[in-house]
Amino acid sequence: MSLIVGRVWPRHRRRWQSAHIVRSRMNIRPAVESEAAALSVLVMRAKAHWKYSTEALEQWRSELAVSPANVRERPTFVAVVGAEIVGFYSLRTSRLAWELDNLWVLPKFMRQGIGRALLRHALATAARGGANEITVDADPNAESFYLACGAIRRGEVPAPIPGQPDRVRPQLAFVQPNNALESDRAS
Repeated sequence: MSLIVGRVWPRHRRRWQSAHIVRSRMNIRPAVESEAAALSVLVMRAKAHWKYSTEALEQWRSELAVSPANVRERPTFVAVVGAEIVGFYSLRTSRLAWELDNLWVLPKFMRQGIGRALLRHALATAARGGANEITVDADPNAESFYLACGAIRRGEVPAPIPGQPDRVRPQLAFVQPNNALESDRAS
């Protein structure tokens, strides 16, 4: 038994240490308009990670594209490790409820805390801007991530694609982002 534990524990520990090293080298900064094309490529690489068909990905390409105007007009921040953009988010602002318009992480950097760090930053940005709530029109594959981070499910909208006629997009919300920030500071 101790042999099995000895083999499992170091692997788990190395993964945690690797994620910790990446997060400690990561910097979140405002995006610049000239990065819009790179952000669009990042979106498609992250979306493809979920094994969607080429047909579905092409159908979404224009809808998911990030333009220089998007970067200029919306709060948009990138996560950078070294010189590489490894993730980003953007928010659509309104008087009370803001929308998390994008939150994407390159597949090779997933499960290393970058998505959580970006989400924490987005919640703080929205709270500073006066948002009482942040809504998320989530990809079904990302729902468990958002729920684990404190989102609540408000509903769903039909989003069928070839081969998945019953597919839906969860409609989620982070209520009172200020409270989420307080609990984050306490930990």
